[in-house]
Amino acid sequence: MSDYLQRTDRPAMSEWIEQMAAHFEASEAMPLIAGRILAFLLVCDPPERTAAELSHALAASTGSISTNVRLLMRLGVISKTTRQGREAALYQVEEDRWPALVRQRMERVTALEELTAHGLRMFSGQGERARRLRTVNEFYQWLSGEMPELWRRWEREGKPKLRF
Repeated sequence: MSDYLQRTDRPAMSEWIEQMAAHFEASEAMPLIAGRILAFLLVCDPPERTAAELSHALAASTGSISTNVRLLMRLGVISKTTRQGREAALYQVEEDRWPALVRQRMERVTALEELTAHGLRMFSGQGERARRLRTVNEFYQWLSGEMPELWRRWEREGKPKLRF
């Protein structure tokens, strides 16, 4: 266990985990502890952890870990496994789910473009209101138009080669 603590209790790693958690809080409205769990699971070695290990490593209550692990599982970014002979479930990050998660976000952008287009039809010819809405719509229209090529590039180029 002391080797485990030495590898995970480094100030630089703790700071990075906090930065990642703050990013997920700001960009995804994710609770800080969920961001900490996700960041930790991205880099921990070995890659699977029990709730008790997460609680210990992140200095968080088991209740908070449990609640936020369920949130991350609903988002599809972590999974839970069990092993015969082990009482505690193991959690690990699902790195292959990230493109699908980002694609869902991008589809929400497309939905917003459709909503702003509907608003433009409704407020057509109404001066300033239509101008503001048109500015927003044009941005989302451009962004929605760029996304298909972005995904085609991802599919063509595939996953980056792993380098160690």
